[in-house]
Amino acid sequence: MSEKQSGLSAYFEELKRRKVVRVAIAYIVGAWLLMQVADATFEPLNLPEWSTTMVLWLLILGFPVALILAWALEVTPEGIRRTQKRRKPISVSRQAAGQAEPSIAVLPFVDMSPDKDQEHFCEGMAEEIINSLARIQGVQVASRTASFQFKDTTMDIDSIGERLNVNTVLEGSVRKAGEHLRVTAQLINVGDGYHIWSEGFDRELKDVFGIQKEIAENVAKAFKLSLGSNDGEAVDQQPTQNMEAYEFYLRGRRHFYQFSDQGWKKAREEFSRAIDLDPDYALAYAGLADCFSFIYMYADSAVSVRLQAETNSRLALQLAPELAQVHASRGLALSYSARQAEAEQAFEKAVELDPKLFDAYYFHGRHAFTKGKLEKAATLFEKATEVRPDDYQALALLAQVYRALGQEDQRNEARRRTLEVIEKRLQNSPNDARALCFGSVNLLEAGQTEKGMEWLERAKTSQGDDALNLYNVACVYSNIGEIEEALDCLEKSVRKGMAEVDWMMNDSDLDNLRDHPRFKALLPKS
Repeated sequence: MSEKQSGLSAYFEELKRRKVVRVAIAYIVGAWLLMQVADATFEPLNLPEWSTTMVLWLLILGFPVALILAWALEVTPEGIRRTQKRRKPISVSRQAAGQAEPSIAVLPFVDMSPDKDQEHFCEGMAEEIINSLARIQGVQVASRTASFQFKDTTMDIDSIGERLNVNTVLEGSVRKAGEHLRVTAQLINVGDGYHIWSEGFDRELKDVFGIQKEIAENVAKAFKLSLGSNDGEAVDQQPTQNMEAYEFYLRGRRHFYQFSDQGWKKAREEFSRAIDLDPDYALAYAGLADCFSFIYMYADSAVSVRLQAETNSRLALQLAPELAQVHASRGLALSYSARQAEAEQAFEKAVELDPKLFDAYYFHGRHAFTKGKLEKAATLFEKATEVRPDDYQALALLAQVYRALGQEDQRNEARRRTLEVIEKRLQNSPNDARALCFGSVNLLEAGQTEKGMEWLERAKTSQGDDALNLYNVACVYSNIGEIEEALDCLEKSVRKGMAEVDWMMNDSDLDNLRDHPRFKALLPKS
């Protein structure tokens, strides 16, 4: 085929893809019918003779307008939006020669409920699908943090796919009314904007886990992957039979990801309500344990808080010893007690059950860091970044560990990757105080002083006197030699509950404070 013929063929394919041909045919048929009605009715209605001519001209003038709108816009379950641009198609088949394994981003589902009060449910639906897909071998899945940046965005699928470096995007909507659930989902090829698969589900609320399973299975089929027995089990898990408990659990997860004192306290309340409704809800106990673990670290160092973390993680383990997340939560809870060997075993069991569970590597890496096992921490943070390349926390800590180890080449590479991921994060979440602090440290180390200080100021105003935020700000000040400012923030953080003494003792960001009497006064007397 000649280049000219090829170009014409591609142009007509694009016309069909954008439904321009279909709209043109429908418009012509509709216009012809309207003219027949005009001929038959205008004279009996005593309308002027020029009326028919005017209708004809209006229809002629409206024709190109209809074609332009058909080219530019498309109708979706979420409403009218701009038609996706077409790029060179990307094969999603793993068997396609020369192509990397398929990759996907799952966007938060759109709330189409009458009262617009199901945001937690929409996010939970997307998160559960992410978790199911992440366990399927042969698929790269963008993390929750990365995908959820594009909540309520007007950005087109083409741009989202490019930002997240994926070749497909799954989007959908949820309409919940009482016990009835309407879910739509569509898998879109980023390369050409075509729908690879789409389906609507009209079910009862109790069938929500079945819907999640079907969506994950259909995505796997679209990628031409066959589910093994372990993969099938991964997408077939039903954590609770109580749908009201499930909704409270989803609300809890949403608050937990705010990564702040207030967020963890609200999450604790929601997880507790889920447990009240379903006393056998293992994941709710694990979520509650995680809340108490982080509250103990950063907000309330009372022994009773640590014991709450241990107790709830033990209950979760008793209820569902087959769940990797339960073992990761158990390891985190035990890591702040004297039961270090048990914590190690829990982390290792979590990885054994689910080698793609980010929390298993991230929590374990933090534990190794607090014990001064820097080489091990580096290995675990590297594995965490392999599982979730778009998470800035593990990358930033990895850069810090390499600095402490004196491995400059690895440190520089980790720093470059950290800043790249954080820049993307801040494009859609400009007030993420934790990202701003981690980014500020790395910018200042890279010699970008003005930008680094700007990010530091934004972090200080974004989350204020939260204990964790104060600690991170102290780390930045310490790194640049602002000793008094660093100590002021660190003392405030400790007063507000910062209890990770082992972390402070091994945190290279605080090396400039080690010999200062105010710093020594913050550590337990030996």
